Amino acid sequence: MKNSFLEKLLERAPRVGAAELHTHFSRLAEEKGFLETLFNTLQEGVTVLDSAGRLIYWNRAAQRLLHLPEAIEPGTWSLQRSLRGVDWRACLQERRSSSGTMEVNYPEHRILQYALVPLGEGEGPKHVAVFHDATRERAEAKSAVETGRAEALTLLAAEVAHEIGNPLNSLHLQLQVMEKDLRNTTGRGLEKILGSLEVCRQEVKRLDGLVARFLKALRPQATQKKPESAELVLEEGLAPLQAELQDRKIWVEKEVAPGIGPVPMDRDQVQQAIYNLGRNAMQAAGEQGLVRIGLQKEGDYVVWEFRDNGPGIRQEDLVHVGQPFFTTKHGGTGLGLMIVQRIAREHGGDLQIQSMPGKGTTARFRLPVSEKRVHLLEGKGAEAKT
Repeated sequence: MKNSFLEKLLERAPRVGAAELHTHFSRLAEEKGFLETLFNTLQEGVTVLDSAGRLIYWNRAAQRLLHLPEAIEPGTWSLQRSLRGVDWRACLQERRSSSGTMEVNYPEHRILQYALVPLGEGEGPKHVAVFHDATRERAEAKSAVETGRAEALTLLAAEVAHEIGNPLNSLHLQLQVMEKDLRNTTGRGLEKILGSLEVCRQEVKRLDGLVARFLKALRPQATQKKPESAELVLEEGLAPLQAELQDRKIWVEKEVAPGIGPVPMDRDQVQQAIYNLGRNAMQAAGEQGLVRIGLQKEGDYVVWEFRDNGPGIRQEDLVHVGQPFFTTKHGGTGLGLMIVQRIAREHGGDLQIQSMPGKGTTARFRLPVSEKRVHLLEGKGAEAKT
C-alpha cells in the first residue's frame, strides 16, 4: 500500500541501524504469523479475490472446501475453476455483494453457503469470499423444520382464518338477502336473486383458490418431472399476479431468450416458485415500481430471473434470507423463499439472491436442462465434478 508501514520503513532504511531494522522485521513476521494462525483456525473458508476472480489469499478451510491443489501460487487459480453456477466475474466487476447456497458433489457431497463482499480500493479492487459448510446443518435443519412445522401451521392457520373471514361474512350477508327475497319471489325479484348468487359463486371461487395455495405450501407433493416449456410455465406462474400488478401500477419488463427447449420439471411446483418470486419482486418494488423478469439459458441451466427496484436487503440480513420465519417484509412469514429453495433443490437446481441497499434485489431461480446434476470443472489431469 502507498503509505504502508513497510514502505515507510524502507524509505527510512538508510537512516536506520541494523538492530532496529531487525526489530521491525521481527515484529512484522510475528504479526503475519499471528494472522495466518488466526485465519487457519477458522472453520469457514476465507478467500481474497482480485477483480478477475483469481485467488490471492486463502486459508486452510478454503483449500479443503474448494478442493484447491496443494502447490498453487497466489493469482494462478480462479474461483470459477472450483465453483461454477455463479457469475463471479460479473459480481466482481460490478463490485456488488452476493450470497447464496450451492450444492457441490466433488470431491464429496457438500452444501456450501457463500458470501461475497467488496473490499476497499487499496492497490486494486478486491473481494472477500467466505464459504461455510452447511451440510450437517442442512441435515439437522430437516428435523428442525419438522419441529417448527407446528408453529408454521399455527401461523398459517391464523392467516387463513383472517383471509377467509371477509368472504365468509359477505357470503353470510348475501345468503340472508337471498332468503328474504325468496319468501316473496316475483319476476322482478328473480334478477336480484341471480345477482346475489353470482356474488356467492365468486366468493366461493376466491376461497377455493386461497385454501389451495395454502395447502400446497403446507403439504408439498412428490416431485414428478416431465419436459415442459419454461416460457409457458413462467406465464402461468405470473398469471395470478396480473390484476394486482395493474392495480399497483407496477411496470413489468419481460425478456425471454429464444431457443430454450423443454426443461424437465414438476410443472405445479415450478409455477408455485415463480409465483412466490414474482410476488416478492412486486411487493419489494411497491406502488408504481419496476420489475424486470428474464428467462434465459446459461450453460447447463435455465434461469428465471426477477429484478426489482425496491429498497434492497441489508448485508447483515442477506445471509439469513430463505431461513424459516426470517423475513424483511412487514407481516411476512419467511416461508415463501424457503419453499422456493426446497423446490430448486428437489430439481437439482438452486436459488441465488443478490441485493444492494437502495438499488433493489435480484432473485435467480435455476434448474438444470437435463437430469444431470454435476458440472465438469476445468483443471489439470483427470476431470473433476461438482
